Amino acid sequence: MVDSNRFGAAGAALGYIAQIEYALLIALERMDREEDLRLSLETADDITFEVGGRVELWQTKHHIARQGSLGDRSPDLWKTLHNWIESSDGESACFLFSTVTASADSAAGLLRPMRTKADVDAARAKLDVAAQPGGNKASAEYYAKYLSLDSEQRLNLLERVTVLDGAVTAEHITDRLVASVRKATVRSRRGPLVERLRGWWHGRALNHLSRIASGESEWIKIEEIEAQLLFIAQSLRDDNLPLDYSDEPEPTPGEVKEDDRVFVEQLKVIMLHHERIRQAVYDHNRAFLQRSKWQREHLIAIGELEAYDRRLREEWNRVFLPLEEPSSVEEPSDSAKCISARQLYARIQERSLPEIRPNVNSGYIPLGSMHILADRLRIGWHPDWVELLKHRLSEVQGSKESRGAA
Repeated sequence: MVDSNRFGAAGAALGYIAQIEYALLIALERMDREEDLRLSLETADDITFEVGGRVELWQTKHHIARQGSLGDRSPDLWKTLHNWIESSDGESACFLFSTVTASADSAAGLLRPMRTKADVDAARAKLDVAAQPGGNKASAEYYAKYLSLDSEQRLNLLERVTVLDGAVTAEHITDRLVASVRKATVRSRRGPLVERLRGWWHGRALNHLSRIASGESEWIKIEEIEAQLLFIAQSLRDDNLPLDYSDEPEPTPGEVKEDDRVFVEQLKVIMLHHERIRQAVYDHNRAFLQRSKWQREHLIAIGELEAYDRRLREEWNRVFLPLEEPSSVEEPSDSAKCISARQLYARIQERSLPEIRPNVNSGYIPLGSMHILADRLRIGWHPDWVELLKHRLSEVQGSKESRGAA
């Protein structure tokens, strides 16, 4: 049997996530016309906006499948009005942002944008009736607080209230976010832009809420959101690509010790220091993840990775191809070959390897891509790498059929 309380908890959690995303969406949609906008979360209200010295209090009400009510005795409506009576300064604009749609003749429906003074008067009359004794007992406290205001105070309150009903639900907010960034990049890259902006925003909101919870006063300025939007958009230009794995956790020594991939064996063959191998694994893993993500998001052209790998193999040729023809003198010992291989490997590490596009500045993409090539046995570090790794050849050839990315 499924615990119904878990559904309620999940719905509440979804509401909190939606609140954070609503803040981003509203900020993006107002960015072009309000350059001095700033916002805070969970301070004076769910979301507080300030622009030009004017404060706006926003209550967000998210309901799964748009269930709920915005009728004249709606708990959402009355709890929100109660909060504003208790905490508002009597001047701030108040917004009820709800996924539920109010009927046109309800008090909430009369308080939508573009309403007239007559609409506000009618809404007050409806709420006056709804608040009379005998209504919803659960909202009795809210009714009493409302009725404690005189007629002029009630009118003043409702003149400051705007109901934004029928708001987008959490499951469809991505489409609205994508639409809000349409000027920032071309259509095909808006989804990747929103994904990265969202990731940054959730981290920024978490940091903001942590500071608020610690008693600090902090605002998130619209220029900070705009700067991040432009930074991501620039990484999605034709001469650039976004980098998502720079801060990926490093592999542990234990993980590297157990790693039996071909490129790791290539490094062990030349007796490279274990910390150097760990760095190589780190570069390889990040490059593989990033290249795969670029492909999934269609951010790179067909054949672009293959062309890039050919450029890297040319760089390998310049360092690792022999400088002279074989001679009849005694062949170097394996120890000498390993020493020479490590020296050449160090040269590759120090070389200015090409990035995949002119404005990409990763460091780990070219080095990691070299190890991807080594993993496919297209390059090697030991002079005899073909002979030494031939036992892995069937494994590499078999993986070509199943390899989907990078």
